[in-house]
Amino acid sequence: MLWIFLAILFASIALGLPIAFGLGVAAVVMAVLSDIPLSILIEQSIRGVNSFPLLAIPFFILVGEVMSAGGIARRLMDLAGALVGFIRGGLGQVAITGSMFFGGISGSAVADTAATGAMMIPSMTRQGYTAPQATAINTVSSVIGIIIPPSIPLILYGIVTETSISRLFIAGIVPGLLIGLALMVTTFIMASLEHAGQTRKFRLAPLWQAFKAAWLALVLPVIVVGGIIAGVFTATEAAVAALLYSLFISVVCYREIRLGDLWGMCIRTARLTGMVMLLLAFATVIAWFLTINMVPQTLVQQVQAITQEPFLLLLIVAALLLLIVAALLLLIVAALLLLIGFVMDLTPAMVIMAPMLAPIVTSVGVDPAYFGVLMAFILGIGLLTPPVGTCLYVGCGVGKVSMESLVKAMLPYYAALLVMLLVLVAFPGLVTWLPDLTAVRGN
Repeated sequence: MLWIFLAILFASIALGLPIAFGLGVAAVVMAVLSDIPLSILIEQSIRGVNSFPLLAIPFFILVGEVMSAGGIARRLMDLAGALVGFIRGGLGQVAITGSMFFGGISGSAVADTAATGAMMIPSMTRQGYTAPQATAINTVSSVIGIIIPPSIPLILYGIVTETSISRLFIAGIVPGLLIGLALMVTTFIMASLEHAGQTRKFRLAPLWQAFKAAWLALVLPVIVVGGIIAGVFTATEAAVAALLYSLFISVVCYREIRLGDLWGMCIRTARLTGMVMLLLAFATVIAWFLTINMVPQTLVQQVQAITQEPFLLLLIVAALLLLIVAALLLLIVAALLLLIGFVMDLTPAMVIMAPMLAPIVTSVGVDPAYFGVLMAFILGIGLLTPPVGTCLYVGCGVGKVSMESLVKAMLPYYAALLVMLLVLVAFPGLVTWLPDLTAVRGN
């Protein structure tokens, strides 16, 4: 049954069919071959989207829309400039720090790429960065947005694997900050070698002015993370609170959004949410078919026959996920050997692979929240790799650069991300100590 599903999925990708529809076709074929009533498909698909935690996704998407249009993102970027603009790399460091602020509110890598790129790339090119360099920094830093809470991929992982979303959010804080630090160090080194990115003198007065302008926006991540840690909110309730607060400061305090603007924001949010929900509905049906055919249990037994050492098992799973989101060069090599290669975007890869891989790693004692953060990071790297890396295409559009030049400029950052991946695999405590310390378990 697994091979039938994979064959149909690969054929759908090769034909250019949206993955959600490919999953639907696979579900129908598997039902017919298994002599299962088609009504079961409807029942299982509804069960997949009938989830209270899923409500967090449209709310966080809408928060990102409000941030971009309501002046919140701009004020956060101004604060980042006053805070780290004196470090070598100048606006490159500002872009990464701004992504950490923005990602800590919107939860979307694509929204991060579009919002920060539009603000930062023109200024960075005037400061000595080439267009590909400026675009590369803004694009690669967007991966932070899917690690630092809130995170839409972590919400999806929590739903399909029945892992506490609140615990996943807290687990993403430390690795998200470390990834941001690694990118800042890489930018420092590259700016030193290429003499790009002018620095500014550190001054307390501009920092204080930027802080006064942005302090209302800084309350947003406090509401989300602080509310979850304190047990005041679930992740879904935190999303609602963040939306209400962001609307309040954008409409009442900053006065940069009119109520009439909300209609367009809601339409864009509905489109993105509909894509995710359709994908999740069909993926739930596929997961049900695989479960009744004992596929996850068989995979657990086969992998355990290879090794039961958690470190080696995580390396195997990490290698598998990296192959799924592999760069174009790896796909060319695979095409020469197997005459076929494929990639998946983050969302379909998460909802399809997580239910199969999570039981394997948890069977040897790996924390499911730790693996969720690790999986989101690995698939986040896939957003930055051709040929279907979503953030790459957004970056090319915003920065007006070619794919080839952007990928070449991103090579040092790919290396930094891979080093951070090895660090997180080797030291799981970096991810698990904060949720263990705060004892966050519920949704």
